[in-house]
Formats: sequence, C-alpha cells, structure tokens
Amino acid sequence: MIRFASARALQAILTVWFVLTVVFGLSRATGNPAALLAPPTASPSAVAQLRQELGLNRSLPDQYVSYLNQVIHGNFGTSTSYNQPVRGLIFSAFGKTAELGTAAFMFALLAGVTLGLIAGMRRGGFVDSFVKFISLLFQSVPSFALGILLILLFGVRLRVLPTSGSAGLSSLVLPAITLGAYPLAAFARLTRSAVIDVINKDQTLFLRTKGLGAIGLIRHVLRNASLPVVTLAGIQLGTLLSGTIVVETVFSWPGVGQLAIQAVFNQDYALIEGVVILNTIVFMILLFLVDLSYAGLDPRTRRSHGVGAAG
Repeated sequence: MIRFASARALQAILTVWFVLTVVFGLSRATGNPAALLAPPTASPSAVAQLRQELGLNRSLPDQYVSYLNQVIHGNFGTSTSYNQPVRGLIFSAFGKTAELGTAAFMFALLAGVTLGLIAGMRRGGFVDSFVKFISLLFQSVPSFALGILLILLFGVRLRVLPTSGSAGLSSLVLPAITLGAYPLAAFARLTRSAVIDVINKDQTLFLRTKGLGAIGLIRHVLRNASLPVVTLAGIQLGTLLSGTIVVETVFSWPGVGQLAIQAVFNQDYALIEGVVILNTIVFMILLFLVDLSYAGLDPRTRRSHGVGAAG
C-alpha cells in the first residue's frame, strides 16, 4: 500500500510540475511580460525597470528555477488589478468556492446515488424511466441556462430565494442546485448501471435464494457497486471545486471562478496563473485521495499495478 501511494503521489507531483512548466513557458512566449504588466502609458525606461525588478533580465533557466522556488513557497506574485499578493486573494476566494462546490457535491452525490439505487433495483419500472429522463435532462441543459431558469422561477416569480451574492445559506441553494445538476445525473446513471451489474451476478442471486432480506440486499449491492462511484466522486468533486466559473458568474458568487473572470478582463496575468496553479493542485490532491480509497476498497487495484498486498 505504501509503494502504491508513493507511486500515485509521484504521478501527481509530476503532473503539477508539468502544468507549472507550461504556465511558465506560455507567460514567456507572449513576449515581454513586463510590457504586459506595465501601464499602457509607461515609458520604455519604466518598462525596463519593471523588467529588472521582476528578474526578467536574467536567463530563462534562472527565471525558471526562481519561478519554481517561489511557487513552492506559496508566492504567486502580486496582482496588478488589486495591488495585493495573489496568494491572499486566491485563498480568500477559494473558501467561497469550496463552500459552493461542497454543497453542490453533497446534493449531487446523495440525490444521484439514491435515485440510481432505486432505478437499478426497480429496472424497467416507472421510477427507472423517470430517473433516466432526469439524468438525460440534467446532462443536456447547460449550467448557465439552468441557472437563469432557476433565477426566473424562484427569484423573480416566486421570490423565495436570493439570486445573487453569498449572504446566508439561502443564497447557496440555487447555485448549488445549478452546479450539482450535471454530476447528479452522472451519479444516477453510473449507480444504476453498477447496481444492475451487481444484481445480475451469481453471488447476488445466490444470496437472494438463501433468503437475504431487503436491507441486507441493499447493503450488499451498495458495497459492491461503490467502486466506480468512489472514482466518479473524486473526479466530480475536483471538477466542482475548480470549474465553477460559469455558475459563479451567473449568481455573482464571490469565489475563485469570479476572481478568474475579473483577472481575465483586467489582464491580471499573475492572478490568472495563480488560479490555474491552485486548481491543478486541488484536482491532483483529490485524484490522489481517490486512488488511495479505491485501492483500499479493492486490493486488486494494487496488484494490477504491480504492488503486492503487503506493499
């Protein structure tokens, strides 16, 4: 298990390093970063001074080593639009993004797995058809369109929920539903397929003939159908925490996505780089945890990668 975790951790570190290298290369490939960061009215001497202050007059290998060292120590530079350290801005906004992403994830996971379980255990019935219809609908409607519909219905017409901002739990309802709709459909469809697969296995049929009750059958099905759901859960959580730009924009939610949009409009390159790096790190950490949980649930995963059970 230790060797398996070490191998997965090394893969995650190499992926983050690759993204950092790409970000560094793209920032230098655009030309002179100092000219992009300087005000439009800056004189050539001011641009040259800024270039020296940023260390851009050094060789590329020196700049690359310095860049990696700064990122490792959590220094992402200074935002030109906010005149504040990028690290503080991102960490402050990430709290709101984590709040929204976690709420959407819990909504999608609980509702999706429940619907998928019921549909799989009652295959071919009305509930199964309803779940398939809801899944197809949620996977087809764009998140911005669903968000606008929810705003018009619950915010404008019924006036029961706020449509923007983050003032209290009520402000979290509509964006969480909007963000969680697509993963809910994914959870429901995957759970349904996994449940049907488990039910059709000889082991399950044998247990049913031995008189296994409904509660015991549900436990058996959930335990054996959990592996693909765990994998999807990690991927969806990472996606929700790093891909909330559209939903945060629709509902004016003050998270990382909204911060990224403002950084693009303001041409704040340091802030854009910081958001990309943070999203990559968060996503890789979640995938690493998913790999560990998957290996714990199914020892065959470790053996398939050449790691012994005692590793």
